[in-house]
Amino acid sequence: MDHPAEFDDLPLETLEEASGELHRRISVALRHIGEPRADDRDTEGRTPRERVASLAVLLELAGATCAAVAAGSNAPDGRVDTHPAAIGALMYAAPTLSALVTRIEQDRRMVAAYARRLEPRFFERPRSPWGHSTLRSVLSEAMLVEPARCAQALERVLADLDAAERREMEAAARDLGL
Repeated sequence: MDHPAEFDDLPLETLEEASGELHRRISVALRHIGEPRADDRDTEGRTPRERVASLAVLLELAGATCAAVAAGSNAPDGRVDTHPAAIGALMYAAPTLSALVTRIEQDRRMVAAYARRLEPRFFERPRSPWGHSTLRSVLSEAMLVEPARCAQALERVLADLDAAERREMEAAARDLGL
């Protein structure tokens, strides 16, 4: 896993609280970006809608992995969370930003509910799409690391939009001789 090991030592309540705050930041950023600009590519070539849909697919994969662990069955194979078809299908299933935000919040709550039930088993290493990582590491990635990356990327988009609007206002003021 590509995150600090300290994330795996956070109490479950802290993990849930931080995850909720990250999702709130994502929601606020999407609201400010708005539907008309949600499909504009950023400097990394991704759209805000695509970034959040990718997070939703990741949360659903983490939920399916937790469900399999809880049921004692095989977890899904492979990291479908980065596959364009999975992301596109989810974007189609949640056609508005509001629906997408609702989707990630529902998925976050589902994963948190599984986490509460599986807490005694956090340091098991089930076979999963994450290889033989601990269940706790999977939860850290799905509930903290990727939502933080998503929130930061959306906030960069907002900063770029703010800078562009400021330049437009300054140009208009110069044109008016102000």
